[in-house]
Amino acid sequence: LFGGGAAAEIPTAVLPAELFADGTAGLPDIMVAAKIAPSKGEARRLVQQGGVNVNGEKVTDATVRFPREAFDDFILGKGKKVFVKIVL
Repeated sequence: LFGGGAAAEIPTAVLPAELFADGTAGLPDIMVAAKIAPSKGEARRLVQQGGVNVNGEKVTDATVRFPREAFDDFILGKGKKVFVKIVL
């Protein structure tokens, strides 16, 4: 993606099913499972500082939850250069 790379070259992360105990998953949990953040606390800080985007849209609420259906085409970004495609 950075520097004109193709979308097919984005690394992929598979989320565990237990992350969706109630049918949704919180953004900090997703970030830790995708190895974008080392801890949920660090994930929350990244979100609050405006360094996280989902499908190109900046996310500023660390309490946002995503339903299972949202992961058909889900690209999580940290900063300007780190992108991960999330699959179930």
